Amino acid sequence: MCRWFLFYSTDQIIMKDLLCKPNNSLIKQSYKKPYSPLLDVPNNRDHEINVDGFGIGWYFDNNVNPCKYLGLKPPWNDINLINISKFIKTHLLFGHIRAIKPFSKSIVHEYNCHPFSYKNFLFMHNGDISNFNSFKKDVVTYLNNDIYSIIRGNTDSEFCFAIFLNMLKKKIFYNGGFLTPQYFKNLVLRVFKKIINFSIKNDKNASLSLNFAFTDGRTIICTRFLNKKNEEPPSLYYYKKNNNVIISSEPIEYEDPDWNLLDKNNLIIIKKNLKISIEPVLI
Repeated sequence: MCRWFLFYSTDQIIMKDLLCKPNNSLIKQSYKKPYSPLLDVPNNRDHEINVDGFGIGWYFDNNVNPCKYLGLKPPWNDINLINISKFIKTHLLFGHIRAIKPFSKSIVHEYNCHPFSYKNFLFMHNGDISNFNSFKKDVVTYLNNDIYSIIRGNTDSEFCFAIFLNMLKKKIFYNGGFLTPQYFKNLVLRVFKKIINFSIKNDKNASLSLNFAFTDGRTIICTRFLNKKNEEPPSLYYYKKNNNVIISSEPIEYEDPDWNLLDKNNLIIIKKNLKISIEPVLI
């Protein structure tokens, strides 16, 4: 599976210090052995290497809409990323390194790199919907034309984001805007319900692995979810210390006791004041 990482702080931090400096930073996770502490058994959904594209999304200064950098090179070999990351400061960053199954119908292309963005929103996903191609046409029919026209790639992830956009109030979709944490959470749960209904209508035994991360630039909502009782979703950890909150597929430092595993089928909400709350995904 993929690896992703997000950082939220009251302070502006140099991007390179987030992506490269830690012992198990996101870039290092793309080539190091999986590190999944606190799991009872090794996570068999982990890939050994992630080289199928990457992306960084970040907010800076008083800009409402985020910037993005997408690439297809292995991130440790992308000289442009390494160079610009020395000079960019941010208080909110999403980073994602992609891994797809060999001979997958998905393609390696910038259009399929996360995070996906629209207006002031960012979204990324780690996981897989096993029968997505079987009900993809149903999703296309469901989406409004304005939203369908935004889609550029062919991943299940981007279509999940499109379902989210389809559920936004029209005023927010067309103009952008911030969501209250409660409305945001309810919207994410509605997205889950819609995806699951599409899937089980086609195949009741389908596997849905949905580690999502959404933000509107103020509130962040992340999920760790899998609909199979005897399996674990990809790992997801959270960390809060001083003025920083980090959520990551793996802890970015080894043997750090401040990292916590987000339990299966839970979501975590980070508000603007950096207060966090954890709740079960109830659909």
